[in-house]
Amino acid sequence: MNEAKKMKAHRVKRGVDEGGQSLETYKKVPEKKAKGGSGEAKGSGSLKKKAPRKAGPAEPSLWMRVQTYLREVVYELRKVVWPSRKETIGSTSVVVIIVILCGIYLGFVDFLLAHFVKFLIG
Repeated sequence: MNEAKKMKAHRVKRGVDEGGQSLETYKKVPEKKAKGGSGEAKGSGSLKKKAPRKAGPAEPSLWMRVQTYLREVVYELRKVVWPSRKETIGSTSVVVIIVILCGIYLGFVDFLLAHFVKFLIG
């Protein structure tokens, strides 16, 4: 019963009734074919030959690819918004201060843990 409901829903979705007629115009709706075609067409000898592949454009030489790459790099670097000298100095000083503070903190923790281990070992 469930399969029948699925089939009916599929036909309605396609706009086809049980007889294969279109619900709107009552014209015969062509069946969808599988990718490989129907089995009858294969057996009847009506296979279509595949067209030979056309040779695509030759791949550019290594030198041309390097030139293109460098040209694109220069183009992208022109779009970069570079920080001013003041912004660079400010950012660098913040990074240096944070690194010094982290170093002091880790040195203090290392000192405490080293003394704790010496206390445990004796």
